[in-house]
Amino acid sequence: MSDEIWEYGAEGADGDGAADEDGEDGDEHAVAERIDRAHADNPRLSAWLDEQREGFADWSRRHGGGWDFDERSLDRVEALVREHVTSVDDLFARERTPLVQIACWYVGEVHNRTRGTEWRLDPDPADSHPWSRRPYVIVPFAVLDAYRDPEGIDYDARPLHHPLSGLLALLREGSATGTGSLRAELDAYEPGGDDGAE
Repeated sequence: MSDEIWEYGAEGADGDGAADEDGEDGDEHAVAERIDRAHADNPRLSAWLDEQREGFADWSRRHGGGWDFDERSLDRVEALVREHVTSVDDLFARERTPLVQIACWYVGEVHNRTRGTEWRLDPDPADSHPWSRRPYVIVPFAVLDAYRDPEGIDYDARPLHHPLSGLLALLREGSATGTGSLRAELDAYEPGGDDGAE
């Protein structure tokens, strides 16, 4: 999130594009908090979440029912994706279909319900950053201080996860991932854990 912090920080603490009195571009914490709030509460995210929730009952029926948001149910998502999606290219071609979108929502909901993460989506995605158009889950801002970038580069080093990236990992050519790889991604939320979960 550091690039975003610099972009938001360049607007100045009062949002007018001016630097603070001391010439600084504002408090990194305040800027990170503004970004988090903007990504947490916006019409794009609300519409996407509503669409997935509304389609879930039908999706569940079509794919065997009994989807309970338990960690082990992620193995069923893996099997479902492997059964219906043949490659990374096929996944991207089908990304906007209910099969893939609700699978992504379901994976994120398992993260939320078992690890306390929350949904986020950039309200104004950049054309140059395709992942900014995709929803993700992240631990709450209130626990920001529990996560530190060991290299000291990112102020906001909370682990985040794009559910689509987990599905991509399942389909990558030569991927050694087996059943349980989506479940393994849940381990990334421990402070000091693997923060490369994207």
